[in-house]
Amino acid sequence: MPSSLLFVNKLISKYFGPDLLKKVIDYVKEKVSKEKRYENARSKYNSTISSLEYVRWQSKILTKIYGDQPIVHLFGRNHMVVAHPSDGNIEYPFVKDDLHHFSMLKSVEIPEYRPDKTQMKYYNIMSSKIKKPNLIGFELDEYEVNHEGQISSFTANICQYRHTVITSHILEYEMYQLYKENRSIADASVEEILNNLPYRNKIHIGQSVQDVIIKGKNRHALMSVQMMIIYWDERSQCYKVPIIKRSEEVALKPNYWHIIPAGGFEIFEKEDMHNEHVIEENFDIQLALFRELLEELYNGRDFEDNEMGHDGNEIIYRNPVIEQLEKLLADKKAKIEFLGNTTDLTTLRPELSFLLVVDDQDFSKNTFEKNFEGAVIKSVKLDKLESMFKNDLLYPSSAGLLQLAIASSIFKEKGWDLGSVATSDQSLSKERITI
Repeated sequence: MPSSLLFVNKLISKYFGPDLLKKVIDYVKEKVSKEKRYENARSKYNSTISSLEYVRWQSKILTKIYGDQPIVHLFGRNHMVVAHPSDGNIEYPFVKDDLHHFSMLKSVEIPEYRPDKTQMKYYNIMSSKIKKPNLIGFELDEYEVNHEGQISSFTANICQYRHTVITSHILEYEMYQLYKENRSIADASVEEILNNLPYRNKIHIGQSVQDVIIKGKNRHALMSVQMMIIYWDERSQCYKVPIIKRSEEVALKPNYWHIIPAGGFEIFEKEDMHNEHVIEENFDIQLALFRELLEELYNGRDFEDNEMGHDGNEIIYRNPVIEQLEKLLADKKAKIEFLGNTTDLTTLRPELSFLLVVDDQDFSKNTFEKNFEGAVIKSVKLDKLESMFKNDLLYPSSAGLLQLAIASSIFKEKGWDLGSVATSDQSLSKERITI
């Protein structure tokens, strides 16, 4: 130890007890070492779940469990997501179409949840990528689904993001653990598979497979919003779609291609905001959708959080991008349609899905700029999406969004065709679930 530190250590020892400085140094070393272990564990986890071998194995497992549900089949393969279309024609402006009556917030009480040892281990591994663990969001209570499998309405409660991490995101982590320990389990019965996936099994207890999909029971499944944007690019004389490749800075599925904007249906307030009226005011799907658009397509750092306590409605609706978009919508040069819901089978999280089509040459003059969630941002020609995604990792909810979009009234009006799309086939061959 250098002489200067020895002197400081002697001085501290004289007044605060022996070896205090050494204890502080040891504590810092241990903390750094622990963080390094978490980083290594997270890196290994992300690398594994992005591998084709793991994706194929996981697809086999999830197809066994959820094979009787409408699993999305797109561009020649199955994607581990279920899609339910809307039962009505809901378009912007959503107030006139009563989107508010389509959704109802049942409770604004923050749930209590005590994580167990495994949940805390997973949370610690992912903690450096969790930006706002205590931010309030809206979790699925239940979707109302008609006999044709269409969504007619939904109810929601509130939760905090950390609740979703340890009850929904952990579902993929426990599958990763099973993959490391017993890959042959993929050939076992559904009952045996679920017995080896305790967190997923807990969700299934007392519920049918369809109930697991359309209800948020036994977990805290934060809802999300996503929107496929198709805009006319004047320079290229074609329609394009913005997408990103997810970066290593995200808490879920890095390295997957993702249609943006997409993100959690959360309040746009300070993290410690618990006022019931403010929470209810934030139960606004359109507000969440426009915030995600600013955050993910225009690198809207001011919209990643609201720790400054701004009035969310004011700064979002007065933003020039949103003002331009709303004028285009009013002038019938753009159209937003609510498509339905997708449920990612890996995490059992639902995502309200929308389609925006812009037929205005000035919109393409806007410069798209990714935020931290994207490693790469691209605008892909609409008729090239199949070749873009066919042999690469596509975020499950994005696949569901694409299927809903292809079946939409807008696609039919435009005469767009991106290839054949089908629902699940319970007799899937190994090749059908391979990418």
